[in-house]
Order: sequence, then structure tokens, then C-alpha cells
Amino acid sequence: MNALPMDHDLTQLLRGFDYEPGRLTARVIALADGREVLQIRVELGLLQMECEGRPDGKPSVIAAQKAAGDDPAMRTKSRPHPAHDDSPRASSSSADYESHAKLTTEIAAAIRLEIVQFQHRAVAFLALDDAPRALADAQTALEGAAMLCSRAEASEREWAEGMSFSILVLRTRAMCAALKSVGRVRDAGAAIDGGLALMREVAERVGIVGRFDVLGDVAALRALRDTLTPQLPPAQRSEFEARLFAAIRAENYELAAILRDELRLL
Repeated sequence: MNALPMDHDLTQLLRGFDYEPGRLTARVIALADGREVLQIRVELGLLQMECEGRPDGKPSVIAAQKAAGDDPAMRTKSRPHPAHDDSPRASSSSADYESHAKLTTEIAAAIRLEIVQFQHRAVAFLALDDAPRALADAQTALEGAAMLCSRAEASEREWAEGMSFSILVLRTRAMCAALKSVGRVRDAGAAIDGGLALMREVAERVGIVGRFDVLGDVAALRALRDTLTPQLPPAQRSEFEARLFAAIRAENYELAAILRDELRLL
């Protein structure tokens, strides 16, 4: 076996960039061509990701689907609902929608891989206190999960629903950090309330709403919120959260905005 030249040796590259068990160690470095890359230390080396676009540097499948006009939020709005119209025309229209919108197995798998990449990079950016980039990556991952939930096969939809919960946790933390970094502390607390309401909605869909209040991520976000906003009696805060969740679920966004404002002022 031929030995590779010394340029391929990672010893110098890893010097001073130590692996710490149980802690995410990351850094951003500038390359000679002007690009920035994100490096994450792992036990036997490092992972390197692009800071812009898809983390592995390949074309983004999620971005391509959006550019092609396949934004799931827009499609869901215009999609006919058989429960509201059981005429033959409505059934045919719904079938046409499913046929047109359905993702191929290959594209769904590519989106799934990309979601994980964006999620990993978002976690690393958050560890580096780069909340804006963490928020952008979490949002992209959430958009990818929405595509799978609305247009993929059942197995992919089930995976995406579960993943949506953890991505919402990440996005809520990133949004909170981004708002705190510019002095908008009350807004950061309100962002956590909004995130918790969306997480509860996902928890209901995946069948874990009965354990929602004891989930570690939920407890951690509530503890973070309580450090940002004046303490409210638990019963009063629970009432506001329930009303906010109900408003979002009913797509009564005007009421939801009012409730968020009330939470922000309390």
C-alpha cells in the first residue's frame, strides 16, 4: 500500500482542537479561497461542513423542490379536502393532487438525508453562539420535514413527524438566542411560548401529547423561558398556553398574535 504525502496527515490540524466527551466542540475556519467551513471535532478526527448552502456542498434537494413550486405550505392551502366536499369532482381533484404532489422514493430519501445534515449544522452553529445561522438551518430542516409529511410515503411521513418535534425544539432555542442577542428579551420569551404551542400540536399528531408536560425538552424550554420573563402562576401560564395552542390549531392567527402579545406583557 502506497503512503500518502504529509499533507493528508491530520495531526497538525487537530492540535489544539481537542475532543471532549459529552461536549460538542466546533469551530469555523476561513479557507484560502475565501469560503468558510464548519468543523466539528469527533473522537477519531473531525467532520467538515460548508457554512453556506447544503452542508456537504452538494445541490440542495429541498431548495430545488421549493424552486419548482413545491412549497408544501402553498400546496396545503389549495388542496381540496374531501371532508368538505364529497362530490365526484372533489374526489377526482384530490386524487390528481396526490398523484402530482407525491415524492419519489429517491427524492424523499435525499430530503431525509439533507434534513439530518441541516439539523447537525444548526446544532453546531448554536454551540458557537451563531444563532442566526442556526435558525436558518433549523428552518430549512423544518421545511424539508414538511415536504415529507405532506407528500412522501407513510414510512417517511412517520419519520418526518417525529423529526419535526426535535427540529422545532432546535428552532425555538435558536430563535430565542437570536432575539436575546439583540436585546429583545421579552420577544425571546414569547418565541418560546410559540414554539411550545407548535410542539404540542406535533405531540398530539404523533401520540405523545399525554406525556408532553414531562418531556425533557419541554421542561428545558419552560425553564429557559422563566429566566427571561417575569414569573406567572403555573395555572395562569398553562391557561394562556392552552388558548394559544387552540388558536394556532384553529388557524385563528389573529387571536394567536393577541395571546402572544399578552404573554409578552405579563
